[in-house]
Amino acid sequence: MPRRLAISDIHGCARTFEALLDRISFGTTDELYLLGDFVDRGPRSAQVLEYVIKLQDDGYRVHGLRGNHDQYMVDAILIGDKRSRAAWRSAGASSTKKSYVTEDNPEGRIDPIHVFWLNELPYYYLLDDYILIHAGLNFRRRNPLKGRKAMLNRRNWYRHIDYDWLGDRKIVHGHTPLTRLQVEAQGHPRRRAYPVFAIDAGCFHVKPGMGHLCAMNLDERTFTFVPNLDR
Repeated sequence: MPRRLAISDIHGCARTFEALLDRISFGTTDELYLLGDFVDRGPRSAQVLEYVIKLQDDGYRVHGLRGNHDQYMVDAILIGDKRSRAAWRSAGASSTKKSYVTEDNPEGRIDPIHVFWLNELPYYYLLDDYILIHAGLNFRRRNPLKGRKAMLNRRNWYRHIDYDWLGDRKIVHGHTPLTRLQVEAQGHPRRRAYPVFAIDAGCFHVKPGMGHLCAMNLDERTFTFVPNLDR
């Protein structure tokens, strides 16, 4: 039976990402939502983007969202001003640039197809029962889905949730890393009435309890983890 799955904050961890897809037996009938931050921090950003694009080309139903790190990369390359370059540099651009260096590409030229793909990504997905975003929502807006900065960057926004606007939908997001135990706790029956699921298990982090990539089954509201394999 087709499943709906969500993964966030891959952060250049291509081997971990492939292992997670293998663990969940991802198939062509499944719908996979990737909630942004494909690049930076981890060592294989170029390989992550290449793999995701190949999955789409091979007929897999993969839907990407843009994260703040993806936006930093796009702005640094397409806008290219001093401020944009500095923002990406401080966010972890060096690891992304190194991932493009190969024998055939010793200068590490960034694939323009990757930049175009990132620049075409939407800021959210609106499903019948879920809102999928990278970071957060600005509930001070009449329509929170108009707040692009919040969807890329916001933290600590739960106390502002407008439950009337949200209705019966749940929100799934990444951006703010949690321990594996904190992510798993969201599946507890006593918590299932809460409208938010955070699924960034801190793949590139070395803090205790982090260092995992997480896939959420949106239909069953269960979580699958693999530890970082890219260190």
